[in-house]
Amino acid sequence: MKNEKNISRSIKYSKEDYYEKDVQEDIQNNNIEINEENDEKSSSLKKILGIIIIIGLLVISYACFIEPAMLEVKEYKVESKVLPDTFHGLKIVQFSDVHYGTTINKKQLDKVVSRINQLKPDIIVFTGDLIDKNIVTTEEIENEIIESLTNLECTLYKYAIYGNEDVLNEKYKDIITKADFKLLDDESTLLYYKGNIPILVTGFNSMETNPNYTILTNLVDNQDTSAYYKIVLSHEPDSFEKYSIYKPNLVLSGHSLGGLIKLPLLKPMFLNEGAKKYYEDYYSIDNTDLFVSSGLGTQGINARFNNSPSINLFRLYKENESDN
Repeated sequence: MKNEKNISRSIKYSKEDYYEKDVQEDIQNNNIEINEENDEKSSSLKKILGIIIIIGLLVISYACFIEPAMLEVKEYKVESKVLPDTFHGLKIVQFSDVHYGTTINKKQLDKVVSRINQLKPDIIVFTGDLIDKNIVTTEEIENEIIESLTNLECTLYKYAIYGNEDVLNEKYKDIITKADFKLLDDESTLLYYKGNIPILVTGFNSMETNPNYTILTNLVDNQDTSAYYKIVLSHEPDSFEKYSIYKPNLVLSGHSLGGLIKLPLLKPMFLNEGAKKYYEDYYSIDNTDLFVSSGLGTQGINARFNNSPSINLFRLYKENESDN
């Protein structure tokens, strides 16, 4: 009997020992499984993080090196009953905000000039900010720009105005006039084409100089211009409200650079003062067509996203009185 009890105790002890051993093995297996799961999660997170970083680097590279080197032509049809018959089909090309020395160099500017010439415009207008304010205007830069812009070809005239940064550059006037542009500094001029009824072209100085907006109401060459088709060149689009009472027909502005960075469903980023209200490509306000160029160069940051450098091509047409 004594031996049976000892055997029984031995068996009982062995069962408990095996039970504890099984529990420990289960815990160890669970720990291994948990560690494996954690390792898998950590690995997945690292992969996701790596993908995000790669995508981010690709987007930054695209915005800094690829899109700023692109060039888009935005074409618009502009109709007006006021336009003289002789101007029907007139082509105007606008370029703006070169900010030479940022993402625009001699090679890029020559590319722009070549593309404009391919469009065979009648009139070319430049709406300000030729050289970036952070760039020292050396004689070499002057000669590069003059050489490029002199090669621009049109059947009538090349007009230019001051941008806010051109006002600060004492060499701007010399450069732009040597490139055969007529600089409109708070000035109106009558433009004739194949007839005796002209259109009025007015160029306002930058808002920073307190332009004389009343020149739209003055007589030009002793002629009453109130009934003429009026084109206004004004660097900052938000200045429109300063002269809108004079009812211009077509306004061409720049300055906004389109905000440089455009993300879906969000307002463009990096908009300049003077382009906080009007920064989209086009606005129809009463009987005025207001176009805002997104420009060619960059400012502040040398990047563009979803906002390629562009030039605008306008085709003007006489709208028949019977058209609605």
